[in-house]
Amino acid sequence: MELKIDTAWDVDDDIALALSGGIDSMVLYHLLTNEYKHTYNELMVIHVNHNVREASKEEAVYIKNMTQEDGVCCETAVLNFTEGFSQDAGRVKRYEFFRSVLEDSKISFLLMGHHRDDQYETVLQQLLTGRHLYGNLGIPAMRDKGAYTIVRPFTKVTKADIQSYQALHNITYFEDASNSGDDYTRNYVRHHIIPKIKQSAALDIGQLDYVREDMNELSDFAYNYAEEFIEGKNSKLSRREYMKHSAIIRRYILTVMLNKRGVRISRQALDSLDAVLRGTVAQTVFDAGHAAVHIEYDCFYTKTAKEELVKSRLSIEHNGEFIYNDYHITVNLPESELPLTLRMKSAGDKVHIDNVGTKKISRLFIDKKIPAAERLKMPVAVNSHGIIIAVGTIYNIIEPSENRLLRITKEFNDDNSK
Repeated sequence: MELKIDTAWDVDDDIALALSGGIDSMVLYHLLTNEYKHTYNELMVIHVNHNVREASKEEAVYIKNMTQEDGVCCETAVLNFTEGFSQDAGRVKRYEFFRSVLEDSKISFLLMGHHRDDQYETVLQQLLTGRHLYGNLGIPAMRDKGAYTIVRPFTKVTKADIQSYQALHNITYFEDASNSGDDYTRNYVRHHIIPKIKQSAALDIGQLDYVREDMNELSDFAYNYAEEFIEGKNSKLSRREYMKHSAIIRRYILTVMLNKRGVRISRQALDSLDAVLRGTVAQTVFDAGHAAVHIEYDCFYTKTAKEELVKSRLSIEHNGEFIYNDYHITVNLPESELPLTLRMKSAGDKVHIDNVGTKKISRLFIDKKIPAAERLKMPVAVNSHGIIIAVGTIYNIIEPSENRLLRITKEFNDDNSK
């Protein structure tokens, strides 16, 4: 049988193949060293041994011998994971090795064996795990990585086509035993969802191609619109203008805004942030992991975690309801005590304790067994006279009355609520 692949390179280009030893990449290697040998100048193989399976050593030896017999340059790496192996950690180290080899060899194209069925698995996994807002659906046939371009020649080829070609040419390949289990989400989709769709006379798995194409066009439009909405706003966005948009466009605006800070949050967290922006809280700081979203009356903007540590404060000029990090603050104080400043603890901060005298807040944290991470979030409330009148949920000198109240509670229930 003839297996047609897409070639994105020219005949005078050098190319590299990421060869895992599985059926997909081994069939692609066979094609490149036989039917498609005339399409490029030189071929290099890059093999990564993740060092988590005993059989991987034998596979690496086979690949090294095979490429040597074929006169193909082969670069290999053995990875070590001191903190334990994970798919994400493996991917990071693998791509670091790819980049170093390609830059040293000045090769611009890296070929991978992803095929049409991989595309379906990826689309379903993204849809069913809520990851479709973080970029286009599916696996692109080409992806610019800066130093090189990833090319996937099999994007129009099915797994069945690859298996038929392998059987016809008796191509040796190696099966990763971990692929047979359901420990990873992708494996579950591959073993339990894809087969059911293919078996159903009422379902057409090929429709996922149209879903991917249509969703990606709509996503590109939404991203471009969100980029234009954010661009030129001097980093501060208007809540009023933000709320004029539909829910889906608002999510894209938040996604693009946080992406500019290198931050991704879950769909649930996006919805929570959107609810705060549409709510009545005048001022708050929304914790987005490695960044924070500051909401100040009609405007909102982001700061990185590093910027937050340098300066994180909220000035309250009027009574009302506020949020600072994970804390909900209710303020009803006389004008003489405003503005009220909420900030992190500073070195030397002290509070008055009845029958004790003064105590450093750092000591108070120790006595109350406050975790280190929580100490960075807990608000220290300072009135207009420079007096510390409250520290999170663990210290408050304001006696509640009809016209004098400062209540600080945890916005979310957790083990630190006191």
